[in-house]
Amino acid sequence: MHTLRFRLLSSLIALTVLIVPPAQAQDELGDALNSIGQQYADGYTQPVTDALGADLNAGLFRTAEVGGEGIIPGIDVYIGVAGMGALTSGSAESFRLSDEVIETESGRRLRIEYPNTDLPTAFGENESPGSADVIDEQTGVPVDEVPLPASLIDTPIAPLAVPQIGAGTVFGTDAQVRFLPETSISDYGSVSLFGLSVRHSISQYIPLSPVELAVQGTWQSLSLSGSDDGPNPGEIVDASGWALNAQVSKSIPVAPITFYGGLQYEQFGVDVGYTFQTPDGSTSTVSLDQDASNSVRALAGVSVTLAVVQLNVDYALASNNTVSAGVGIAL
Repeated sequence: MHTLRFRLLSSLIALTVLIVPPAQAQDELGDALNSIGQQYADGYTQPVTDALGADLNAGLFRTAEVGGEGIIPGIDVYIGVAGMGALTSGSAESFRLSDEVIETESGRRLRIEYPNTDLPTAFGENESPGSADVIDEQTGVPVDEVPLPASLIDTPIAPLAVPQIGAGTVFGTDAQVRFLPETSISDYGSVSLFGLSVRHSISQYIPLSPVELAVQGTWQSLSLSGSDDGPNPGEIVDASGWALNAQVSKSIPVAPITFYGGLQYEQFGVDVGYTFQTPDGSTSTVSLDQDASNSVRALAGVSVTLAVVQLNVDYALASNNTVSAGVGIAL
């Protein structure tokens, strides 16, 4: 029996590889997504996009003091790694979906009839809802039966780690770069990441300010490409987002401790393009656009500096609450 099969699922698989142990993603997510349509894939993977956006927009600062992190006053160089974890308790574990109609490149229209029940997302512990029927729209004749996936993983947190380098200051302004060179993800393709943050001190304009104040803007882009020997080589996922935040911090004079917090407005979106093969052997091109659920977050944290080593941890309240921790060298 033919099945409605994605020719290119490495895009959606790779998104989950970033936040799920690779062995599990390779063994399970590919099978889960191999036989579902665009609308089903949209609902099934939305929590993955939510978690990825929540993670990437976390860990952007450790203090509101600009030019004061290092051992040389006014000069700030930071090299470290930020680890983030989006809490999945706020993620949807199911969704509802009506029938879905697709059109092949040959002009044939096929209707996918999903069960009238709650359908599982990638995050959760829900079992498969059964199968969906594929019907020829013109003749009304069933042409296929599609097995539907169960939830991929039931995890309380979706982790991610990224390297980052910061330097400053110029007129009370510093910059931070996140960079991950193109890195292979098993047989699914490769992933690359670039992010730039620019921060400006506000407290420098307020004489005798009891706290440090700053504002920061961030832009990040993540790209996923199919493997060269796969059915769809080249870029298949374009994910990007931005964040604007206001920061405040207070250092304890008698201890190397800084308390910090902030309010952040953010956006993160994922664009996916892929093709799949229909039961009659035709192909159909699909574009899938998703926006992460987080738009505003409030966070609070603490940073400790021991000689040149700086440690920090914070917690953010948002649609997807996030915990972030970092370790680095401040010079």
